[in-house]
Amino acid sequence: MMQLTKKIEKEVLQVYDTWLHSYLNGDVATYDSYFDDDYHFIGSTDNEEFLSRKDTTNFFEKTADQLAGKCDLRKETRILEKFGDLVFITHVFDSWFFDGADYSYYGRFRFTNILHENKDGWRFIYQHFSTPDSKTEEGETIGFDRINAENQELREAIKRRTVELEQKNRELEIETALERIRAQVTSMEKSEDLLDIVVSMRKEFVRLGHEAHYFWHMRWHPDKYEKAMTSGDGARIGNVMELPRRIHAEIEALSEWEKSDEPTVIFTMNADAAIDYVDKMIEWGDFQRVDPNVPTDDDIRHIGGLTYVMARTSLGEIGYSLPGEVKNVPQTDLDILVRFARAFDLAHKRFEDLKKREQQTREMQIELALERVRSRTMAMYQTDELQEVIHILHKELLDLNISIEGGSFVVINKDVGTDLRLWGAGGTANTSEEVQVPHFDMPFCTDLINGIKRGPGFFTEEFSQQEKKDFFTKLFKHKPWSDLSTQQKKETLSSPGGYTRSVAVSKHTSILIINEYGRKFTEDENDILKRFAKVFEQTYTRFLDLQKAEAQAREAKIEAALERVRSRTMAMQRSEELPEAANNLFLQVQALGIPAWSAGYCIWENEDKKVATACMSSEGVIQKAFSLPTIGEGYNFYDPLLNDEAFHIAELGGEELVKHYEFMRTIPIVGEVLDGIIEAGFPLPAFQIFHIVYFPQGYLMFITYEPVPEAHDIFKRFAKVFEQTYTRFLDLQTKEEQAKKLLEEKQRLEKTLHDLRITQKQLIQSEKMASLGELTAGIAHEIQNPLNFVNNFSEVSMELLDEMKEEIENRDLDEAKAIAHDLKLNLKKINHHGQRADAIVKNMLLHSRKSSDEKTPTDINKLADEYLRLAYHGLRAKDKSFNATLHTDFDPTLEPLMVIPQEIGRVLLNLITNAFYTVQEKKKNNGADFQPAVTISTRKFTDHVTIAVKDNGNGIPQQDLDKIFQPFFTTKPTGEGTGLGLSLSYDIVKAHGGEIKVESEVNEGTVFTILLPDNENH
Repeated sequence: MMQLTKKIEKEVLQVYDTWLHSYLNGDVATYDSYFDDDYHFIGSTDNEEFLSRKDTTNFFEKTADQLAGKCDLRKETRILEKFGDLVFITHVFDSWFFDGADYSYYGRFRFTNILHENKDGWRFIYQHFSTPDSKTEEGETIGFDRINAENQELREAIKRRTVELEQKNRELEIETALERIRAQVTSMEKSEDLLDIVVSMRKEFVRLGHEAHYFWHMRWHPDKYEKAMTSGDGARIGNVMELPRRIHAEIEALSEWEKSDEPTVIFTMNADAAIDYVDKMIEWGDFQRVDPNVPTDDDIRHIGGLTYVMARTSLGEIGYSLPGEVKNVPQTDLDILVRFARAFDLAHKRFEDLKKREQQTREMQIELALERVRSRTMAMYQTDELQEVIHILHKELLDLNISIEGGSFVVINKDVGTDLRLWGAGGTANTSEEVQVPHFDMPFCTDLINGIKRGPGFFTEEFSQQEKKDFFTKLFKHKPWSDLSTQQKKETLSSPGGYTRSVAVSKHTSILIINEYGRKFTEDENDILKRFAKVFEQTYTRFLDLQKAEAQAREAKIEAALERVRSRTMAMQRSEELPEAANNLFLQVQALGIPAWSAGYCIWENEDKKVATACMSSEGVIQKAFSLPTIGEGYNFYDPLLNDEAFHIAELGGEELVKHYEFMRTIPIVGEVLDGIIEAGFPLPAFQIFHIVYFPQGYLMFITYEPVPEAHDIFKRFAKVFEQTYTRFLDLQTKEEQAKKLLEEKQRLEKTLHDLRITQKQLIQSEKMASLGELTAGIAHEIQNPLNFVNNFSEVSMELLDEMKEEIENRDLDEAKAIAHDLKLNLKKINHHGQRADAIVKNMLLHSRKSSDEKTPTDINKLADEYLRLAYHGLRAKDKSFNATLHTDFDPTLEPLMVIPQEIGRVLLNLITNAFYTVQEKKKNNGADFQPAVTISTRKFTDHVTIAVKDNGNGIPQQDLDKIFQPFFTTKPTGEGTGLGLSLSYDIVKAHGGEIKVESEVNEGTVFTILLPDNENH
């Protein structure tokens, strides 16, 4: 032993304390870090022997939680010794452990540790943990007496417990088996997991040492049994079947047992009885279909019959089969089977809960699926979306796990007739497409048609493999099925089994599902099909509404197109616009989505109708007109015409179409037209259809790329409209001829009118000169008065000047001043009358000159008074015998009015002159008994001024009043009036924005009233 230095002791104890803390607190990483790679360990228990660091640490990692934080070391002793390079630590202590409430003494422990120093520091290479032997007493090495006594006591206890343990062990095995079943029941997630419970029960039953071949559960219903049975080896549920009640009702032992309360029954059958029972299962429950390995008759005879052991459950039975006739089945087997039956009741309770939940979930899935179909239905905005709804319906059926091996189909009931038109999809198809199945005189077709024609309801049908084969043999002769490959046809015809079909019929639609291989639909699947049928009926109702709306919209669009053609027709102003109308016809056809290549009209050139002038529009471009024979290469439009056909269709393609266009190029202009179409980037069609609609003067031609049966009626309607167009064209031609003649007549009339206008101007001038003459006479009389005054006062003034000269010479200044005063008065009078004469001359010049057409503020009262006197004196100048009383009644509040004074003066002069004329005529007829009178008056109103000229003359007859203002109409004798005075007066007043009215009574007189607007003052 070598000396242990303080330094080494401190280092080693630090390592040991750190490691011990990790050991007592479960710190695995620290615990392992202080071991050398060559570490060995011997523990205090019989399984603690580890000769490697890895094994020691692994064991500690698994058990560390047992010790961590639960151990308290007391009464410790540590001894450190050094031997060569090794340091030994002997650590002795009492160990106390925490039991959850307090620390309890466990025992005395001894830890022996060996460490050596490596590159990482001091590390353990060996440890040995031990506790003192509790069986030895003081002074003994081995406690033999105590060991013998304990062994004897143990042997006796073993003998006493052996039987008890064996019994408990068996019970434990049984309970363990049941517990495994219960655990599986608890973990059931789907109701169908109940079938796995049947498999597990057989497995556990056999594991307990019992023999069992088939194992089953059978639920008893009032009218049937539902049986779930494992395969012969018990590995799976081989068959799930329904059996009629009579299968047991005809067996007295089983029938009586079902009625009794007995928990179990053993039913043995000899070979013949067992064969008969199995045959009934095959015939009544389709046993052979669901279990191809069902025992044969030879199998049953070989094993000498069958024995069924059954135990009652709350809803039926569980049981198993044994080969041969087993008379004495051990009671323990029966007891265990009863306990299994009780366990199965728990499983069935769980099954019912799961079934209820699954039904709720299933109902939610179904309703969501239906809602998705409804939602897509409500989102339909066009009828062609019906195909997508059918696709969604099919997809939702697949998502609901409805078996659709042969496809799902939607039938529109009104389409059921000679053929079957369906929307269909295969079992896994992603799209739906419309198919048309020819009608064959076989149940596959006729049964479906008759079932749909019967009306709303539900029915299922089954067809044999031969019936299916016969149907497809005929179907493969028709397109598109004839295009299938030989291999596809062969596989279909050789596929085993027949067809099963479920059909749900509604008012307008039907839905059907086909399954192959004779698989029957479940009640749940049929119920779902019925519900989908109701929802799709709503879809089709929506479709019908959209169809109606689209038809209305289509009709509106067609009518709008026709109306545009009509409008263009009515807008034709010249017959030469007819080709443009034809082009509009083509554009409207294309706007309706009809794939037209060309459209136009052909008009018979002569009565034999062998040639027509064709005016066509191709791709919206008007082509030159050309003469088209009614019969040509690839077409004959003449024979249908002779047969009184209103509408003719002819298809042309391939070599015939090539020859047709070669022929067309031989017709003048057509080759040029075709080249122009090609140069414009529109190749000649490879296939085309002529649509000819006849009308009396020719025919319309529509050329399309493809069949357009839906457009035939549209073509006919366009033809009727074009007939109106052509009628309009003929009318325009007639009118244009008439217009030509009318133009010639118009030119002749215009020359006459020109001559008349010259004459009219001359007459107007004559009228003006006549009125001017009358005015001149009045002016001459009027100017004579001031001239007389000027002359008279001039002579008197001359004499006064002489007298004044004499008085000045006599120096009589007062008399001279008096004479000068008189002379000044005379000069004033001379000046006054001179100005009066000047005013009269100016007015005469103003009246005679051309109007300036400029309105000026005019004193209407003064103007009226002046022209009254001028007209009177003018008449007096011509007839000195004429006298009349003149009355004026002027409104003193009348302000100057904006008028053209010359024009209004002419009007007043004309009216006053006419008034004087009529009173003069009446004077001639009545003599001295009649006193002529003319009154002129003015009135001011809110927005207008009136000037009235009234006379007491002969008046105007009623029949002449309506014509009084017409040009050239006059009541005066021939030669005394032009008939233009009142007409010109009427035009002048109208030009001033006013009006002129007349009121007259025969023999009483006439009143002419002028109304002039007073716009300037308002």
